Amino acid sequence: MIIKKLLIILLLLISSLFSTENKKITLYLDWLNQFQFAGYYIAKEKGFYSNYGLDVDIIEFNQNSNITNEVIKKPNSYGIGKASLIIDKYDGNDIILLSSVFQNSPLVLISLEKSNIKTPKDLKNRKIMITNDAKEAAALKTLITSQGVSQDDLIIQEHTFKIEDLISGKTEVMASYLSNEPYILESKKIPYNIINPNDYNFNFYEGILFTSLNELLTNPTRVQNFNEASLKGWSYAFKNIEETAKLIYEKYNTQNKTLEALIYEGNVLKKLSKFDNGNLGEINPEKIDEIKRFYNFLGLNKNNNIFDTNSIILNKTEVIFNKEKLNYLENNHFTLLVEDNKIPFSFKLTNQFKGIEIDFWNLISEKLNKPFNIEETIDNKMFNIFSNTVKAKFIYSYEGNDKNNNYILSKPISQINLAIATKNDKNFINDLSILSNKKIAVLDKLNIKNLLEKDFPNIHFIEVNSVENGFYKLKNNEAYGFIDNIYSLTHYINKNHLSNIKINSTIDYSLNMYLQSEKKDYKFVDLINSAINRITKDEEKIILNNYQQILYHDRINYIQFLKYILPLILLLLIFVIFNIKLKKEIHRRKEVEAELLKLANKDSLTNIFNRRKIEEICEKELIRSKRYGTHFSIIFFDLNDFKIINDKLGHHIGDEVLTKVTQTINNNIRESDSFGRWGGDEFLIVLPQTNENQAKAMILTLEKNINDLTFDVNSELKISCSFGISEYEKGDTLDSLLKKADKSMYTTKALYKQELSKKT
Repeated sequence: MIIKKLLIILLLLISSLFSTENKKITLYLDWLNQFQFAGYYIAKEKGFYSNYGLDVDIIEFNQNSNITNEVIKKPNSYGIGKASLIIDKYDGNDIILLSSVFQNSPLVLISLEKSNIKTPKDLKNRKIMITNDAKEAAALKTLITSQGVSQDDLIIQEHTFKIEDLISGKTEVMASYLSNEPYILESKKIPYNIINPNDYNFNFYEGILFTSLNELLTNPTRVQNFNEASLKGWSYAFKNIEETAKLIYEKYNTQNKTLEALIYEGNVLKKLSKFDNGNLGEINPEKIDEIKRFYNFLGLNKNNNIFDTNSIILNKTEVIFNKEKLNYLENNHFTLLVEDNKIPFSFKLTNQFKGIEIDFWNLISEKLNKPFNIEETIDNKMFNIFSNTVKAKFIYSYEGNDKNNNYILSKPISQINLAIATKNDKNFINDLSILSNKKIAVLDKLNIKNLLEKDFPNIHFIEVNSVENGFYKLKNNEAYGFIDNIYSLTHYINKNHLSNIKINSTIDYSLNMYLQSEKKDYKFVDLINSAINRITKDEEKIILNNYQQILYHDRINYIQFLKYILPLILLLLIFVIFNIKLKKEIHRRKEVEAELLKLANKDSLTNIFNRRKIEEICEKELIRSKRYGTHFSIIFFDLNDFKIINDKLGHHIGDEVLTKVTQTINNNIRESDSFGRWGGDEFLIVLPQTNENQAKAMILTLEKNINDLTFDVNSELKISCSFGISEYEKGDTLDSLLKKADKSMYTTKALYKQELSKKT
């Protein structure tokens, strides 16, 4: 009997070992413990990994090992690397890039202020500590070379990684991290200068999470889960920098850094991650292509290998299911529990369910290529409908925390904006902080009252248990405003014809939309998450936009109208309907023609002529000048350093700059002149009856007005343009006219760069 029990225990132990074998993960760091890897510590300590059944062992950097080799050769392995992983791919390593935590590299050149080294050209004949590894120093070395400084002009020293060598003068410049060495110098009150490759458009990724192709093919869901949990860890770390720094200080502080140094590092790295712009983890194929060109230029692709950029990046919209997942999907039924009359989330229309929840559920069904069921419930309770079906329901929450341990949530599917409703006589609210000492009602189901009280301690937030109660307090002046999701607010106002209440503004908070299922059905949630990863932004936008303007209709009145009123006016409609249709069709065709003409001739962003139209106008003026011998000039120009604006401030700011510049130009040219966008940040002005001197006079006016432009997003942002002029001469064609203007513009641009160089 004892032997039998021992055998059972032994079998259980063996079974346990095998059941956890595939869940053990090793993560190799490319440096020593510090905030640079905070997201992974958080994911481990907060249980984000364990929620996916992952047991992660984090290994500090060891200079005697090669991280890429470790990840390729050892199963269940992941690593952190730099943009130099591209070279590893060139060398034949089958790796997959999952996410890049830092959109810009923190690697810079630092020097003491007293050395007066401010630009790459100042590095000539200076002592510089930089690693000998060509891959590691590629961005810095490319930057130096691009500025006309030869490697022979530098006094290269072996890198000791000791800031004391810079302070003592053993070296004049050292390659360092923005998040580390500057803090040390600042704490010692030593002024310093930085040469940052990012300022010269040498943008490399850093902190890249990667794994092997074999790991992706054999464990696709695990790869997705590990990546998702890691990014969740990073999101938490950047939202809670001080708490995270304290964790590292107490548990992962092998370098004995101070708590203040770790907090400083966290704030710098958060900016480099572009977390606040929503770019955390992003890997852009175009940027990878640019990095590939850098390495090819430097001769680091020794075998001249070629690979498709998309083959190295994890496609988060495509998941390869293993056999176990396919069997689970095939052998189970899945049912969404919905309620009627939750417009626009779920509601019945002619006995068929419609709404945001229904559309997302059907889209997930399409992604998984499996038909899903929909069942109506009372109070959206999770109860058994069929014994062989897996049940789910939508829930909406700010953070997604589910207090009931019996249930598990999917990853967020979409976000629903919150808004504030007020009476019509209230002014527009552009910031909640202006509501100091006001009472604001908040729906208790949002679970956001504590956060709002933390962010706006001077506002009195009161929770209400229903939308009806919130509007009651608003109508009876018991609350200044009422916060709920924008759809529910709009629907209630329309349904109840509340003409004295309006949606005042949206607020900077959103509800996440999740699918909830019982914890025992975790496999279903894994499948759901894989489908959610494959939902594109356009698909999400289409579903949400379909319900932006949904209005409440009184069904009883509508039915009564159809039953009694419609037959009485039917005869009248027969007599006039043909004429009405005819007039509408004529009007519609005119509108379509006008819209098509506008689309054909206007640039969609700036609303000025597009290239095709401005080119056509230019051709006509050429013919006119040839025929009548009149003067005719063109001005060709572009914006100086526009790429830097896009890269540093984002394309939405770049679009604002283009729009303001074009508006300024439009307001300062004659009615007889024509203005169009040639492409990107290049523009063309057509000037009939104008000679070169008159065109130059116009440029002076345009330059002054453009230089005076200010921007709300950045009051210090200044814009300038490089203008080129070309006056028609006998025998000129459109091509020759443009070439002269283009040449003139680049002469102006060269002078601009020369002046800029003197200033720096």
